[in-house]
Amino acid sequence: MSLPTHFSLNTGARIPSVGFGTWQAKPLEVEHAVEVALKSGYRHIDCAAIYRNEIEVGNGIKKSGVPREEIFVTSKLWNNSHEPEDVEKALDQTLQDLGVGYLDLYLMHWPVAFKSGSKFFPLDANGVFQLTSTDVATTYNAMEKLLLTGKVRAIGVSNFNINRLEDLLSKVDVVPAVNQIEAHPYLQQPELTEYCKKKGILVQAYSPLGNNQTGEPRTVDDAVVHEVAKQVGIDPARDFAFTKECYTISYCE
Repeated sequence: MSLPTHFSLNTGARIPSVGFGTWQAKPLEVEHAVEVALKSGYRHIDCAAIYRNEIEVGNGIKKSGVPREEIFVTSKLWNNSHEPEDVEKALDQTLQDLGVGYLDLYLMHWPVAFKSGSKFFPLDANGVFQLTSTDVATTYNAMEKLLLTGKVRAIGVSNFNINRLEDLLSKVDVVPAVNQIEAHPYLQQPELTEYCKKKGILVQAYSPLGNNQTGEPRTVDDAVVHEVAKQVGIDPARDFAFTKECYTISYCE
């Protein structure tokens, strides 16, 4: 019993079942990490504007020598670029930084709109986040238009719960190809996963081995996880992805 090598998106495209993430990557290390990951067989690189390392990621892709058409590249629209007129500009910056001509998947990072501008985390005089009333559907509508440009081949969302998804789906034409959420044995989110499955949205699990920001032990070291993995005949690190039929992103640390 083994994890499938690929899953299918609702666009018909195939996406590698395991991706290499670049969140929390240390400065000046991610370039080499991406290069080694691709040379070692990874074929999906997960990026985001807010990670602030897409230039390094792009350098790693180039140095790997792996042809662009063999790599599935994902990036994400950050919260300060939710105004419709900002969406394509943000994408263009990501493409420039990565040194690629298109993305295989572009996700809305969070269902929240910050004040438009150059600051990733705009705060007022009291240190409170400056939000706007821009509906996420309005932002997503602008993302839908990107599909016509050839700069992205699929769009999706990240960190959306069921209520957010239901509201979005009632207002847009293109069903998200992916919903990227934190999911692992300590945070399984079965209702959300089942909802996405019914809607044709592939669930992507980030932090599949546990979120190292919580101080909790790694789920891959959990005795119960080891026992379940033993019962189904797979490695503990693959257990969650296989049983939940979602694909995962491993991240640099």
